[in-house]
Amino acid sequence: MNRPPETKAAPGSPGALERLEGRLALAWSPVKVAGLTLELPEPADPAAYIQERLEPAAAGGDKLPYWTKLWPAALVLAQFAAGLPVAGGEPVLELGAGLGLPGLVAAARGQTVVQTDLDPDALDFCRAAAERNGLGERVTVRALDWLAPPAELGRFGTILGAEILYHPPLYPRLVELLAGLLQPQGSAYLSHQQRPFAIAFFDLARERFELRRSQRALRASGEEPTTVFLYALRPKGGGASPDIS
Repeated sequence: MNRPPETKAAPGSPGALERLEGRLALAWSPVKVAGLTLELPEPADPAAYIQERLEPAAAGGDKLPYWTKLWPAALVLAQFAAGLPVAGGEPVLELGAGLGLPGLVAAARGQTVVQTDLDPDALDFCRAAAERNGLGERVTVRALDWLAPPAELGRFGTILGAEILYHPPLYPRLVELLAGLLQPQGSAYLSHQQRPFAIAFFDLARERFELRRSQRALRASGEEPTTVFLYALRPKGGGASPDIS
């Protein structure tokens, strides 16, 4: 009897933790945010993982997996996400989730969360983190191409994005994406480390959004402080952007 071919699981679908652990040796690092302790995955042998992605046969996503690093901006946004009000089960959207810490913190505080990325491995790492931390029921992980967002994704009252301003050529598209995904009175919260070129994004965003900005200084042991900016964006006509001071 011929058996039907097995269907390959979509990146980010349930079971990602088992799939990743069957493929890679993982190390799990505890991260403390707002009284929560969550575990995030990383390859136990980062050099070997990067080499694998640089092989000519490797397909999908950026070759260098910058998303495997927990960036200071993600910590700042996660801290902020911990205080977001839970709006009757309305989902929160996270763009460029990578390891997904802001969305995981929001889920741990009772939100339902849709985490998105384009890199197939990032989607599985993100979903694996949700499963490891017992948040699989509150988190959905799906692929999102900013150049072709699916119509069925809908609109959101809250959008999160940490370190998604690293590629200036995409700034016009990101402004349009946020305008299409935000509800009229919704808010997007974006965090990034101090980088001069990122201001070009907000120059574009001012045409469509009301903006507010605050900044935080994070200091790791033995290192100079890192400045992180946190922005709130609300569509023009939807009222003033929220206070994030």
